[in-house]
Amino acid sequence: MTEHTNGMDQAYDASRLALALDLLKSAVEIGEVPAAATAIALHDRLLAHKAWGRPGWAIEEAPLAPDAPFIVASITKPVVCMGAMLLLDQGVITLDDSVARYVPAFAARGKQSITLRHLMTHTSGLPDQLEQNIALRQQHAGLGHFVAAVCALEPLFEPGTRVSYQSMGLLMLGHLMEVVTGQPLRQFLRENLFEPLGMIGTTLAMPDGGLATSARANDSPVDTQSSVESDWGWNSDYWRDLGAPWGGLHATAGDLSRLLQHMLGARPGPLSPAARRAMVCDQIATMPRISPEQRLTDRWGLGWRLGAASQGDLASRDAFGHTGATGTLFWADPETGLSCVLLTNQPSIHRLFARYSNAIASALRG
Repeated sequence: MTEHTNGMDQAYDASRLALALDLLKSAVEIGEVPAAATAIALHDRLLAHKAWGRPGWAIEEAPLAPDAPFIVASITKPVVCMGAMLLLDQGVITLDDSVARYVPAFAARGKQSITLRHLMTHTSGLPDQLEQNIALRQQHAGLGHFVAAVCALEPLFEPGTRVSYQSMGLLMLGHLMEVVTGQPLRQFLRENLFEPLGMIGTTLAMPDGGLATSARANDSPVDTQSSVESDWGWNSDYWRDLGAPWGGLHATAGDLSRLLQHMLGARPGPLSPAARRAMVCDQIATMPRISPEQRLTDRWGLGWRLGAASQGDLASRDAFGHTGATGTLFWADPETGLSCVLLTNQPSIHRLFARYSNAIASALRG
């Protein structure tokens, strides 16, 4: 059976979509992932919104609800960048402003030329994580301690000369946004991005109801990062409520689908069309000091990875998205209007990401 969108030339094959969903259901049934939630949309039409498994490892728990929040890890990054682009829309900041303009202490040790564009494109020279990352987390340090450590360090390379994934760049972007707005980042995003898009199940930091209402990440009684006995890992109250701008977002599959639909221009929302276009434009292609090889293989917009392998083999080169270390993926393809959200609580499942993305993309009829 083939179903058509309202007024859209693009159509989808419901039987192929069902096969894609069965792939996820099977992954949960055979134990490849403990739990999974997904939302698939074509333009502004939600084609599927389902969940399988249980939020934790206890078999007596109730089945996972489709609207259960997951901690989505680095999917947080493009969402925070969208918040920054709201400030750009308002004329408050520009991409080529130096970070030190707003955070003077950041200029120490040769960081004065790092710009907001460098933070959003992973070209800043900042590290992914601090050397003292684990120690700070074990101490239950606040984000201010992380910011102070980044301000004190020397960059790994001159900004704009290399692409090197850097969570600390997003930390500084989030801190800068707080300086500019005078608001906690979690409040700014809630009021200016989540609420306008109807993302009622999304929070930067712990969701209402606490950890019991959300899926546990890689829920395991033994894994150090996610152990139920750890007081600093993915499943601790400390980490869940820290609100890390590089990985502390809790979101539902349906909410993230709304956000992707807005990025595609299929759903109204707070970002201007010009800002959305800039976010998915290949920023690396215009940086002359980056090697030709990296310009081909490490393509980034502003917070969005372009044409990544996790988006499968069938999405267009202009597809944009991101993954998260807790086992999460979302992407959208402006060529087709298709968007895909897959939230799991099992890290290191990149092959499943690609297989599922291919199966979803194959359901389109052009």
